Amino acid sequence: MDDKIVVYKTFENPMEANVVMLRLKDAGFNCFLTGENAALVYPVFNTSISGIQLHVFENEVEAIDKLLAEEPFIGEE
Repeated sequence: MDDKIVVYKTFENPMEANVVMLRLKDAGFNCFLTGENAALVYPVFNTSISGIQLHVFENEVEAIDKLLAEEPFIGEE
């Protein structure tokens, strides 16, 4: 079983990152964010350097791509 975790996408906006993560969780995907706390706690934190990263299982990337292509996020239309 391949359970390698990869960075699926990097966000600059914590709200957008959370919306996408919750959409994936609602669809049954396991995922989590990193870098979010630094962006929220330290207002001068430059998210463009490392960003807020959405992590998923590598073997689910294709299904996630399909889901997000069918239902684009408001900011991606």
